[in-house]
Amino acid sequence: MFISAQSDLSELKEYPRLLKTWYWYSGLCEKLNHLPTRQDINPADIKFALGYEMLVENDRENKNPRVRLVGIVAEEFMDLSVSGTGKTYDAFLDDQSRINACKEVTRALEQRQPLFGIMTCTRKDGRSFGYARIICPLQKMENELEMVFITFQSFTENEGPQSGTQKEEAVKRWL
Repeated sequence: MFISAQSDLSELKEYPRLLKTWYWYSGLCEKLNHLPTRQDINPADIKFALGYEMLVENDRENKNPRVRLVGIVAEEFMDLSVSGTGKTYDAFLDDQSRINACKEVTRALEQRQPLFGIMTCTRKDGRSFGYARIICPLQKMENELEMVFITFQSFTENEGPQSGTQKEEAVKRWL
């Protein structure tokens, strides 16, 4: 679902973190009178998203975005043995999931507005995980690739919400 200023936000009511992200991002765009850059993101303003966020560089040509920053809860669901920061999506997603994720990042950037959706991805080892997310496009800075800010909520693991919720609760102790 694509969300614009005129959208009915009722679907986001069951995802309070994503709804807060939409309001924060919309307010920031309004304040700046343009799309924010990554430097416009103040961690103190997004406390509600910390741990559940990701800053991603898009790579349209190779369809292989790169993680610039990842929150600990989001990182846990990638199941990486080391930090996801600096890794490209092909390090943890199968090819089809990587291409699908890149397509959604590109769509948000092209439309220059937040994009809400629910997605299921498959890891390199064949296990799946799902989530709801909102992708917020960022204005490109000089000598940088295109970038988006993503907030996640409602993780599932292997198609089941219970194991995803348990994993999310276990990670919260670090926040």
